[in-house]
Amino acid sequence: MNFYKTAQLLLLLLLGMSCSLVAQRVSVTGKVLDQNSGEPLAGTTILVRGTSEATLTDANGAFKIDVAEDAVLVASFIGFETHEVALAGRSSLTISLKENVNMLSELIVTGALGIRRSSKELGASAQVVGGDNLNQGKVINPLTGLSGKVSGLRINMYDSKVDPEIQISLRGMRSLSRSNGIDGRNPNAPIYVVDGVPIPSISRLNPNDIESITVLKGANAAALYGSEGVNGALMITTKSGQKGKGRVTISNTTTFSQVYLLPQAQTRFGQGINGVYSPAEYVSWGPEFDGTMKDFGGVLPDGSQPQMLFAAPTTDNRLGMFQTGLNQQNDVSFSGGDENGTYFLSSQYVKIKGIIPGDESDRINLRFNGTRRFGKLNTSYTVNYAHFSKSMTPDGPWITSYQLPANIDFSQFKDWRNPLSIGNPLNYFTAISGVRNPFFLAENFRQNAQQQVLNGKIELDYSFTPWLKAIYRVGLYSLSEETRNTTGKFAATGTRNVNGAVTDGTNSYRRLNSDFIVTATKDFGKFNTRLLLGQNLRTDDKKSTSIGSSNLLYPDLFNPDSRTGELSGSVALTQYRAAAAYGEFTAGYDNFLYLTFTGRNDWVSVLSPENRSYFYPGVSASFIASEALDFLNKSNTISFAKLYASWNKTGNVTLTPYQLNNAYSQANGFPFGNIIGFYPSLTNPNPSIKPEFVTSFETGFQLGLLNNRLNIDGAYVFSESNGQIFNANVSRATGYNTAYINAGTMTNDVVELGISGDVIHRSKLKWNLGFNFTYINNQVKELYDGATSRQNFRQSYAIIGRQYPTLIVTDYERDPQGRVVIDAATGNPLVAAAADTVGTLVPPYQMGISSSFKWKGLSLGLQFDWRMGGWMYSETIPRMYTAGTHPATVAYDRQPFIYPNSVIKTEDGTYEPNTSVYSAGDRAYWQRQGAVQSNTMAPSNFFKLRELNLSYNLPKALLGGQRFVREASIGFVATNLFIIRHKDNDQGDPEYLYNNTDGYSSFRQVPPYRTYGFNLNVSF
Repeated sequence: MNFYKTAQLLLLLLLGMSCSLVAQRVSVTGKVLDQNSGEPLAGTTILVRGTSEATLTDANGAFKIDVAEDAVLVASFIGFETHEVALAGRSSLTISLKENVNMLSELIVTGALGIRRSSKELGASAQVVGGDNLNQGKVINPLTGLSGKVSGLRINMYDSKVDPEIQISLRGMRSLSRSNGIDGRNPNAPIYVVDGVPIPSISRLNPNDIESITVLKGANAAALYGSEGVNGALMITTKSGQKGKGRVTISNTTTFSQVYLLPQAQTRFGQGINGVYSPAEYVSWGPEFDGTMKDFGGVLPDGSQPQMLFAAPTTDNRLGMFQTGLNQQNDVSFSGGDENGTYFLSSQYVKIKGIIPGDESDRINLRFNGTRRFGKLNTSYTVNYAHFSKSMTPDGPWITSYQLPANIDFSQFKDWRNPLSIGNPLNYFTAISGVRNPFFLAENFRQNAQQQVLNGKIELDYSFTPWLKAIYRVGLYSLSEETRNTTGKFAATGTRNVNGAVTDGTNSYRRLNSDFIVTATKDFGKFNTRLLLGQNLRTDDKKSTSIGSSNLLYPDLFNPDSRTGELSGSVALTQYRAAAAYGEFTAGYDNFLYLTFTGRNDWVSVLSPENRSYFYPGVSASFIASEALDFLNKSNTISFAKLYASWNKTGNVTLTPYQLNNAYSQANGFPFGNIIGFYPSLTNPNPSIKPEFVTSFETGFQLGLLNNRLNIDGAYVFSESNGQIFNANVSRATGYNTAYINAGTMTNDVVELGISGDVIHRSKLKWNLGFNFTYINNQVKELYDGATSRQNFRQSYAIIGRQYPTLIVTDYERDPQGRVVIDAATGNPLVAAAADTVGTLVPPYQMGISSSFKWKGLSLGLQFDWRMGGWMYSETIPRMYTAGTHPATVAYDRQPFIYPNSVIKTEDGTYEPNTSVYSAGDRAYWQRQGAVQSNTMAPSNFFKLRELNLSYNLPKALLGGQRFVREASIGFVATNLFIIRHKDNDQGDPEYLYNNTDGYSSFRQVPPYRTYGFNLNVSF
């Protein structure tokens, strides 16, 4: 008995020792490198096979982990092949990873709701733009960094002020409406989603905080966002820290801005009328320049007579109105983390000195991103604060400049406060109020604003089981703005007098957005499934106030109380509420076939109760042919092949709050005298309005060839928007002038093609070329009540059967051969009774070309942009005709001439060549030609070098011997270095638009500029 007990005791002791030996752990350190270049791979996942134990490599590719001494480590990094390493008693490792030939199949994208998923399962087009590519041009607004880099995406700037607005569209326009919503977003703009939370604008984000932007194109890819995602989505992922030693990065970018592409002007004739010089005239209808000194303006208060050289200089005098702009960005960031959490903290200061003297803005950005894991609970939180201020002139200076004679020396107008200066409004050479001293306009008329933006989120991700988890995410976007617009009082007689004015305003907007999402994933043999169910709540609150006076008593005292007359003012309170329930089910088979169903129901407050609930479904499929077909799987040529298709129907509501309420308002003298009365709107609100519905179909492919040295993708998209919500004219017998209706149909046919490849791919030398092409046929198919056209703005129309929007202009009467018909009595060209339908104001053809060249530490990035097939119309050109500054006005030396290739219409209706009837060629004649709109349009085709970035990373050998500086680089950066335009375009850069229009440039706009400068980055 004692023997057995002793034996059992010994056996248990041996087993314990054995278990102790098996469980013995060691500390392993190592480094992960790119096998091709030898560079460290930061962020590589090091997993202990068969367990959930894992760690990440730090910024130097290094890692440390405690494991069993016989463990097998699995190293994985996106874009590289997974590699397993058995320790075999080692405690130090160097792991080299090979680039993955199936990189496309491994690509992870940020999909709808901010959920990261494999690109293989997406049944719609999505494109990822990395942070480095986005910031190649060292942009201040993230949107401008996307120009030319994504097929189907069109971005236009409004002007060159210190806070330019941006127009953006994806795959054309789907709505006739142009009214911005409560959040200020254009109804044809995509939704912006930052770290999973929708926000109305990303213009105040620091581009250097952005890790990547995933562009989900069209409603198919963004189906779970409902109406907000009908135009696609920009999914912005901001940076996060990594495990390991903390990292500090400091950078500075300084660039200079210079005006270019001013409208061409004649340099032969100077100020005066009918060929006679006049020192008090601003128009250029005087004699030809002769190089003499002539009196300019009137006698000054000290009795002297100003004079000016009557000759055009070799350089454009109008450039004297502008200055060299200065743009400075200073950034610092801190990042790091451990096994359970990460942090990223950044700060940016941006200072802009505009191209117009006195215009400036500055922006301060602060961001904190963090993550923390508590067992099964993963938390993430972000907060971003931006303080923005600006002071700028509205429209005045440039309105004057392009109308003045070519010999005007702008520098003499700068000292306008001096009572003896010719720039002083009392001494200015002309009393015409529309052409005041541009420097007086720039300094005396000001728009000032202080804006604070706070946005962030809290996200809780809890895993109940390995297959079931829940996410709750709440996000806030808050904007607070104070504005002050001032006009300095300048007392004078007649048109030289300027009344002082001030308007103070406040704008506050707050959006609260929350999502609760439950996700279940389950595998059944070769089948894998994922079910997502969620709900969304959104609340928007907005308040705007304004108070002001237009008759101030004293110069430079901008106090509304210091006035004569009554105050003006207004207050507006606006609220919007929305709720939604949505779901998505994805089923995959053997990693090569995926099918996804989506559905969403929205409830919105802007519609009547009976119409505010609406449902819309979607379905998509993807087929990974390179995985499913054996001959492709074994191909040495085809590395990856994917086919996909999707169908989606999405509701879209473009109404603003209370638009379906018949609000009453007051008017002075109604009904009569001082009796207070209210009258209704003249627009029938029509409570029966329903959502617009956009039905979309998309199919496409992705190919990776030659071990992904060459990648090709293409897509065809068709969408139809029915039940457009817009304002239509109605019979006044109804008591209204217009009414909101559901009518009209628009379609979009879109073709996209992308090609990118490594022309050279060696360890120290790489050259990649990329190309993306887009064709968009955006047409109006139906309007309302038999109408064939509808005016959008000025010469912009929606016309059935034509591309949207269409340019319509007045033109000359012509014979069947296209020759201009001349009035035999006056010599003036006849204007046709019917307007001419020209073409689309939006270029249907777009192309972006990118080039990335890297050799050792030197890199060169280029981004080209090409757009073709559209038209532009300028309001500047007619004014230049009137002022006599347009080059066409000197084409015939301002003498009578026979209009080229013109005809005379005979009594019998036939046409004969004009050989004897002369056109006058004087001011009245050319002013009439300026009013013919075909003279003020031009094709908007252009090809430009949008971005250039040349940088050099200091070699590690140069940084050796110290542990303080990890990396350092210096570079040259430039934008808009050159542009090629259509030969008929002497108006400017077609990319610049006036406000929320298409193809339209205004005399109020500030001309475009190009930038160049340097960049310095240091990491510690």
